Amino acid sequence: MHCRLSILLAVASTLLGTATANKARPRHCKGEAKHIHLAVGHDPAHEMTISFATKYSNSEGDNAPLGGIHIGLEPDKLDRFVPEQEYPLHYKEKNPDGKRYNSPYQHHITIDELEADTTYYYAIVVGQRDDGIEALKKRPIKHFYSTATEENVLNAKKTVDGGDQRRRRLLPPHYDGSELPCIEGQQVRSFRTAPKRGEGPVSFAVIGDLGQFSFSEETLQHLSDNKEGIHATILAGDISYNEFDHRRWDTFFDFLDDYEIFHEIPLHIATGNHDIEKREDGNVIFEAYETRFRMPQVQPEQREVFDFPGLLNMDAPSYPLPYDWGNAYYSFDYGLAKHIVLSAYSSMEPDSPQYKWVKKELKSVDRSITPWVLVTIHTPLYNTFDKHHYDPQIIAAKDNIEPLLVKYHVNFVLTGHIHAYLRTSKVAMGERNDKGPVHITIGAGGRQCSAGFQNEEPEDWVEARDASFFGYGRIDIRNSTHAEWRWIPLSASVKHPRNTVYGQKEMVLPSLMFDEFVLENQYFL
Repeated sequence: MHCRLSILLAVASTLLGTATANKARPRHCKGEAKHIHLAVGHDPAHEMTISFATKYSNSEGDNAPLGGIHIGLEPDKLDRFVPEQEYPLHYKEKNPDGKRYNSPYQHHITIDELEADTTYYYAIVVGQRDDGIEALKKRPIKHFYSTATEENVLNAKKTVDGGDQRRRRLLPPHYDGSELPCIEGQQVRSFRTAPKRGEGPVSFAVIGDLGQFSFSEETLQHLSDNKEGIHATILAGDISYNEFDHRRWDTFFDFLDDYEIFHEIPLHIATGNHDIEKREDGNVIFEAYETRFRMPQVQPEQREVFDFPGLLNMDAPSYPLPYDWGNAYYSFDYGLAKHIVLSAYSSMEPDSPQYKWVKKELKSVDRSITPWVLVTIHTPLYNTFDKHHYDPQIIAAKDNIEPLLVKYHVNFVLTGHIHAYLRTSKVAMGERNDKGPVHITIGAGGRQCSAGFQNEEPEDWVEARDASFFGYGRIDIRNSTHAEWRWIPLSASVKHPRNTVYGQKEMVLPSLMFDEFVLENQYFL
């Protein structure tokens, strides 16, 4: 009934012309921190990076505020001060309307010497650079601890024209929170460090292709409501969908600020094709992705301009792109798990830096300490849907990376790219194999849910598939031998409220309402 009603309302909405303009309208917050998000450091039990934005930069980038962190074990006793370790980053671009865009200043402050598995309270302070560190230390802090209020979250779900929930779900515009108040930049917040390597249990949320749309809001709302026990979130690429308008990076982080979950829980990202952002009149790639995030880098980024005429087609980008290290690929240990994040758009050939690095990384994992290995890459190596079978990135990953995943007994391979859900059996080189990884595509986080199946009958290695519901997933690693996966479907797609099959317009297949299974660690089989 819900799906039928949605379709009727969608038709009515289209006929009545109720679609709203997708204008990018970021909040203009003065002075304090905004766009706060966390990422673990190289040693997640003892390091955390706090990232935030401040005011918009000028063209020269010589007026950045000074930032620092007060931190402590009690919300009213922040007895340690950590100043920024580097000058804030910024970048310049040109928006589709031809106007020059200067990003906000992006601050990344890493706090070390933390205790494992411990809750810390922190407050960000921002001041004039000319006043110096001592003056910054003395800036007052709002000594209260709070999370997003229910009222703020509901307000954040308004459409541009104030439409109701049903209309918003039919023709969803980009998120618009421009009328909402700025967050309290200097209030006291908290995070918890990772347990020591080899300790658990640990749990991770997994999202793909999130964006900033109606269903994206439902994903973050559900995740926020059920964040208890989640240690970190993995976002498998295609982040803001800014459509070359960098103001939409600002609205994306406005959107995250409304829920505040990433003020408390680390967010780790893989790059997607919609994060490349090569403009028609420029040759710079991954500018926002490298500026706005700070993952636990292996070494500083190596990015070259991409000498390609015109606008790069983000749905089918070239391979490989001149991009290594930085946020492109990296790893971190978290309790019982080793996370390895790869770039589908950097070279994966055997003579490439990424290939050599990941081979060495996989070979060096001590499974007696971190028995679980999770690999995240945007493009799926296994695909039951009618899209993206011949992407050069997927072919390169199958040829070069999959043999490493099988050889070193990777447990899960987490992907996005296709706006649907898929879970394979344990599989190796196209065949069921008890030693092979389980591949999960989780690309229905919010942007779309619109892929049809390639065939009516699923391939032999398919365990579960669906392209009719938005949702996200959760991995609960219980101990060294067993982990539980759950797919959490949230809302039916409007475009495809039932599963469809390529070339058979009249055929629909039932929706998958839930999926969970317990995985026995392949390494010990």
